[in-house]
Amino acid sequence: MRMQHNTQGAWSLVLVAMVAISAAGCSSQGPRRNTQSDLVKFSRIDKAQALSRGASVTVAVIDWQFDRKGAAAAQYVAATSMVPGEVIGDLKPWHGAWMVDIVHRVAPEARIMPIIGRSLKTPGYQEALARGIRYAAEHGAVAVSSSMGPAVLSDALRAAIDFAEARGTLFINVHPENIAVAGEQYTPCEVRACDARIVRAGIVSVPEHAAKPHPARLVYTWPYDLDAKFKDGWGYSNGPPIVLGVVALVKSANPRLSPAQIREILARTAYDREGFKVLDAEAAVRAALALR
Repeated sequence: MRMQHNTQGAWSLVLVAMVAISAAGCSSQGPRRNTQSDLVKFSRIDKAQALSRGASVTVAVIDWQFDRKGAAAAQYVAATSMVPGEVIGDLKPWHGAWMVDIVHRVAPEARIMPIIGRSLKTPGYQEALARGIRYAAEHGAVAVSSSMGPAVLSDALRAAIDFAEARGTLFINVHPENIAVAGEQYTPCEVRACDARIVRAGIVSVPEHAAKPHPARLVYTWPYDLDAKFKDGWGYSNGPPIVLGVVALVKSANPRLSPAQIREILARTAYDREGFKVLDAEAAVRAALALR
């Protein structure tokens, strides 16, 4: 998904953009959605799964429109909602269902904590995101991801990350906090504009949304389009759940790793492909095992 920073007056535009992007993803002219194929091979996840499958680990996904009957639902634990009065199943499964399916495909034995963080009925997700991170940490998640859009680096979010880090919970997000999505412009991470503790996952994707690799993104993952050029583009939502699943594999291989150690492992073991730091799950799990 490609989300603008949330404002009360812009919610209708966000809904229109969501519908347009969804339609583009399903169009024969747009990127092909196929989570069945290349995502595990691109980051060598298939080889990592021979070493770890995420057993005894819980990870959390903050999103919306989860599926309570999908394949990943058997792994659900401590499901909750940060949206008052809304529970899983109130909205037709879509984005959240897609995210947890990816996590389950990467780490099939990991427990998954689905947290509703936004709704199509009401605007905004920033407050719910901070509360969701706290909830994940309180309930034993080793990492929590969001693909809802940029995170405004508020005092509440900083405090939630402080809380999570102290409990060994890593936060993985879809965009740098200061991204201007429409023009793909980034403001440098100066004067506390970005938080270095957030793992920002990128997608190596389609030429229609070309951009150069950016240092604000720690790692890049599977390209949304199967014939993609290596360009940062459409389909950003895939990034966090792929990284989240790999973190589950890494943490299962070595439960004593801290969030800082996991960040370092992900960055150090990534392989270069035309300037992009591509997530290497096998190398990350082997590095975790070497530190036991």
